[in-house]
Amino acid sequence: MLNQLRLLRDVSALALIAVTWRLWFSASDFPAVPFFSFLTDVPRSVDRILSGLLVISLLIDAAVAALRVTRHGNSAGLDQIGRACDLVFVLSALTLILLNQHCLQPWMYHFLILTPLLRIDARRPNATSDQEQSERGRCSVSGSGEFSRRAIIWFTASIYIWSTWSKLDASFLHSHGPKFVSAICEATGLPTRFWSDCTWLIAAALLPVGELLVGTALLFRKSRAYGLAASLVMHLLLMVAVGPWGLNHEAGVLLWNCYFVMQNVILFTAERRSSARSDLPNNDRMVGSFPSSWASKSTSRFGVLAVLIGAILFPAFRAVGCCDTWPAWAVYASSPARVLVRVHDDSVETLPEQMQKFVEQRQLNDGWSWLRIDLWSLAAIGTPLYPDDRFQLGVARFVVHEVEPGDGIRIIHEEEADRWTGERKRNEFLGQTEIGGVAAKFLFNSKPR
Repeated sequence: MLNQLRLLRDVSALALIAVTWRLWFSASDFPAVPFFSFLTDVPRSVDRILSGLLVISLLIDAAVAALRVTRHGNSAGLDQIGRACDLVFVLSALTLILLNQHCLQPWMYHFLILTPLLRIDARRPNATSDQEQSERGRCSVSGSGEFSRRAIIWFTASIYIWSTWSKLDASFLHSHGPKFVSAICEATGLPTRFWSDCTWLIAAALLPVGELLVGTALLFRKSRAYGLAASLVMHLLLMVAVGPWGLNHEAGVLLWNCYFVMQNVILFTAERRSSARSDLPNNDRMVGSFPSSWASKSTSRFGVLAVLIGAILFPAFRAVGCCDTWPAWAVYASSPARVLVRVHDDSVETLPEQMQKFVEQRQLNDGWSWLRIDLWSLAAIGTPLYPDDRFQLGVARFVVHEVEPGDGIRIIHEEEADRWTGERKRNEFLGQTEIGGVAAKFLFNSKPR
């Protein structure tokens, strides 16, 4: 099971990097905003080198995992190669994220957390003979597989539950929620012509409620198989909503949902096998059981447990501004704070040509047009705009340097929407000095490279 999941992670990561390659290899003029200001002078060529290492590590690890899945390789040498690939993958991905906050894609963060969960030291010391070492190795591998399986299930459940929390607010029920419901109904032929406003709200609320039920079911052994099965339906409906049949989102969204479908199928199969083992005699049942796996004093086992607990609890810090939107699994939330960019009509022509394509006039003819940095992100690098006002401010500061005169740019900073009313506080800032002054409120950097 672990080798199947490793292969799935590697192939999925490679596919997602392929469809967003301009982000990773700095192949566009869209600004990169590092997490720390001392990194703003790092040349963009460094990103290309790191991305090359990232891809190579995934390719080699995929080959190793494929050999293990097909039972053509089970040597200590392959294990060491896999560990080296994991190290290169984690270090290169983390460095890329530090150099550009946009690289903290939800799927990349997901795969980074999965990496230690998929690789736990299965070897036990003090084997006195080859036969004993072989027997203990089999028990330990089974125990590690069981530990990893349950750790991944708990981690997956936390993703669903935190994602639910981000959607249980007024802004989702009145914006993104009805859009998803409408897309699903249109694709499946369900009529909505005579739905009332109340019906739309109830239908929108059913989306996070269903996700919560799936995540909760995964936490308990007796309902886990049902939760995994229901998750497949949930992801298929989401793919209908965001796919070419519905909202026609970027390919990366579909690929990540495909990953969840295949991962949960593998976990569902492993869960059924684990349930079957529970009917064996007591002597056999202890092999690969959860209590025996926890009995190990392995340093790697406790390290993995620390990573798991940290990943599960980290989204709670979003409430105090210490966790960004995507790491908190608020992937489709509509409440995060945001920055809107406006350009004076006299300054539009001073923008670079690639930016001018995303200037949009609104009905209010007040001499200012809107620069749709969200559409610019989709067109330039194939990914949604990083959904945090700190990063969006960095994009706005990049635009300010491209405009003459400097007061030709105005930003509107909208704070996070109120959970119960959906209302936002708005503040406007004009020109380079005022816009740059907003950066003082953020813990991390908002200056582009």
